[in-house]
Amino acid sequence: MRTVYSIGSETIETVYTYDEWLKEYNRRETHRRIRQRREHLYYIKQRLSGAIMIAIGIFAPFVLDGEATISLFLLPLGIFLMLTKEKVIIF
Repeated sequence: MRTVYSIGSETIETVYTYDEWLKEYNRRETHRRIRQRREHLYYIKQRLSGAIMIAIGIFAPFVLDGEATISLFLLPLGIFLMLTKEKVIIF
C-alpha cells in the first residue's frame, strides 16, 4: 500500500507491506471496538440513572407524606435521561 501525505510544500510518502497494513488495521479495529463498548456502557448507565430517578419520583410522595414537589423535577428528568440519544451525564 502506498500512502502519500502532502503537508504544505513537503510531500511524505510511505509504503506498507501487507503485514504492516494488517497490524495497523487490527490495531484500529481493536480501538474502534473498545470505543463502541465504552459508549454502549455509558448509555446503559445513563438509562439506568433515568430509571432510578423515575422510581424515586414515583415513591417520594408516599415516603414524604404527600410532598410531591420532588416528583415534579425527577419524573421529567428521568424520562429525558431514558429517551435521549445524547450524552447528558458525566460519569
